[in-house]
Amino acid sequence: MDNLNNESSSPPIQTETMAQLLLNQRHWREAIDIYHMLGQQNPEKAAEYQKKIIEIKEYFKPQLSPESSRKIEQTKDQIDHLKKMLRMVRSQRD
Repeated sequence: MDNLNNESSSPPIQTETMAQLLLNQRHWREAIDIYHMLGQQNPEKAAEYQKKIIEIKEYFKPQLSPESSRKIEQTKDQIDHLKKMLRMVRSQRD
């Protein structure tokens, strides 16, 4: 039986096109990984890939900062608190 969801069946496609698709979907860390790998495989284009990596990091810099991480954690905590409140309201309603 052929399982299309089996991750171990084939390695991920690592091309410039795949990196761009990942960027378009905001999976920038994965795209950077691909550009690193491409730079190692193609030393003649390594500088170009390194420039692209720097551009990506600059664009997504707010997501890299510790302050952003704290804000994300605070938001998650607030969401959890609101979910608990919603469960309480629903249980009182029933």
